[in-house]
Amino acid sequence: MSSSVNGTPDATSTAMNTYSTPAYGSGSYGGGGGGSGYQSCMQMCAASYGAPTMASSTWSAPSATTTATSGSGCTHTVIVAPTQGVLRYVPFAINASVGDTIAFVWNANKHTVTKSSELAICNKTLDLPFASGVQNKSFVFTQTVNDTNTTYYYCGVPGHCQKGMFGILNPPNALMGSNATVSSMMPVMASNSSNMTAMVQYTQMVTANNTVAGNWGGSIDMSGMPPSSYQYLLENVMYTRTFLAANPEVLSADGVIDLSSAGTTPLIVPKDITAVATNSSTPSGSPTAGATGSSTSSGVSSSSPSASTGGARSLGSSSILVSVVIASIAFVL
Repeated sequence: MSSSVNGTPDATSTAMNTYSTPAYGSGSYGGGGGGSGYQSCMQMCAASYGAPTMASSTWSAPSATTTATSGSGCTHTVIVAPTQGVLRYVPFAINASVGDTIAFVWNANKHTVTKSSELAICNKTLDLPFASGVQNKSFVFTQTVNDTNTTYYYCGVPGHCQKGMFGILNPPNALMGSNATVSSMMPVMASNSSNMTAMVQYTQMVTANNTVAGNWGGSIDMSGMPPSSYQYLLENVMYTRTFLAANPEVLSADGVIDLSSAGTTPLIVPKDITAVATNSSTPSGSPTAGATGSSTSSGVSSSSPSASTGGARSLGSSSILVSVVIASIAFVL
């Protein structure tokens, strides 16, 4: 991809490892619109885990004031830190086609979007890197997709990635029957940690009335990632699941995420998934070997199975069409 700042090209990159696009995306919808079901479940969760897990903030798409360089396809929005203190990209993983545009929209201060790699998630890659620099709320960083290779990115602010702030574009999809999927790894990791068990149970509770949200991300292939990153990947999947359960209007009947479908209604931003965790007796590492910074011990995502060949139900590919302020930086992978 080529990149540009204020419309001026500054880099050209070649393809990374080839990625065969699976049926990741148009997940079967299990009948999960129910906002009332979510609220009822939230009451039960509050009784079980306490009020700190309730929604902490809201997110609204900023108004469009400028035009950015973009692809010919649709625009996928990724929220960078949905509220101050929640170190997540939402959604954590998206599928995008050639010609699509990725718009990273900041909703909190002091974060970056920086390209990394599967084996060193918290380190800037030397392979034709891209980096937004440290930016603040309402900033938007755009990317036009020229291929469907798997791309990792992270927050370069010290300590943020080590606490799980990374994301994936066009994530690898596991074959049917693989034991390295998100769905397969969840119960294994939860069985070794009370923190993980609490987060798994909480996620299952809040997504109980929304099958698509509960299965989102289930077929992501974890086999190529360092084991130290497993916990954090699973936490990210869980957080996106709780976000979708809190905002069922953004999840369509075919599993597509569209943040613009909420219209002018602010989206609910849940508190971080780690808020439900109990004290863990299992220590955890950082997301990547060689990365520095503090790490936190927290749980893994829910064990809801991915019920579709090729992962069709596991990750609704984000076809996000939302008006955004484009802060004059566009780049192309």
